[in-house]
Amino acid sequence: MRSFPLSRKEVEFDLATLRAFYAGKRVLITGAAGSVGSALAHRLAELGCAHIAMLDQFDHGLIEVVEGVRRLAPSAQVTEALCDIRDQARLGVWMRRVAPDVVIHSAALKHVHLGERHPIECVITNLIGVRNVVEAAAAAGASHFMLVSTDKAAAPVCVMGATKRLAELYLMGFAQENDTPMQLKSVRFGNVWGSQGSVLPRFAAQIEAGGPVEITHTDMKRFFMTDREAVGLILSVAALDQPDAEGAFFMEMGDQKSIVDIAKDMIARSGHKDIEIKITGLRPGEKLGEQLFDDNEVVSSSALPGIFRVAPHSVDAYLNSADVAHIETMARTLDDAVVRQRIFAQLDERLHREDLAAS
Repeated sequence: MRSFPLSRKEVEFDLATLRAFYAGKRVLITGAAGSVGSALAHRLAELGCAHIAMLDQFDHGLIEVVEGVRRLAPSAQVTEALCDIRDQARLGVWMRRVAPDVVIHSAALKHVHLGERHPIECVITNLIGVRNVVEAAAAAGASHFMLVSTDKAAAPVCVMGATKRLAELYLMGFAQENDTPMQLKSVRFGNVWGSQGSVLPRFAAQIEAGGPVEITHTDMKRFFMTDREAVGLILSVAALDQPDAEGAFFMEMGDQKSIVDIAKDMIARSGHKDIEIKITGLRPGEKLGEQLFDDNEVVSSSALPGIFRVAPHSVDAYLNSADVAHIETMARTLDDAVVRQRIFAQLDERLHREDLAAS
């Protein structure tokens, strides 16, 4: 997939610092067959990890990334874990078997529109799955846990974003409830150029088919980052090892890019200048633009240049294990429409608690 220019200078991360942290460590990646998960596995192989465990339920994709990492780092121990994060018992078995120092949780349902149509599945994967992985990581003695979140967790209007925001709040609730030595962090992403489900491969396929290129709104804009930035951000934040280094983090990503401009650029580069751009209208769960934090959060700088930490106004916003168990029961017993409504009600209640604490 051909790259496109960012609206800013690409962020560089200190490879020497990353190598010093990850060399000799045991790292487990969930969602390893995905675009970000596989890129993480390859970078960790280059950084000299002693053991790289790649966990996913997608067998074909898992085999591909495992074989690639084994070629890249033949001296490293490489483990393939064919497992679903929704299977709490099997997940625990794999986590104990690997005994990772660092767990990077990339597995998720990330497609906004699919999440809107299947909110129960989104809740069970993006929140209950996080609960399963966090508990298994803590029980196995991991020292660092990283959740790959999304910019859609800020002021969320889609189920995917709401479940990711609740998962972020659960991480801090877990730390508070269990007094665990495991450091828990999350990072909010923009779109990664060329990743699975991003606009580049979708537009490329539509151009190859002769058009039209479909866009929901002429004013649609999104944050973008390169795959190198995505990997560097995750690994650098996970490696922060100091007091007050927990919570949710985001990277300054400059101005959002126009989706229409991207489509026009791709059409021009293809040489098929007669391809139509078709405006289809906003779909449920879509916003015209994204944001990296919202009014219910406090933003502070971090030890990493250009990287910021966000935290709720009040610790009363955090979810504990009983809260997540209640949401799980709800997701497994009610229908999709009711679950969607109650997920947003649950989140609104917590944001309201923050407002009261801040007033």
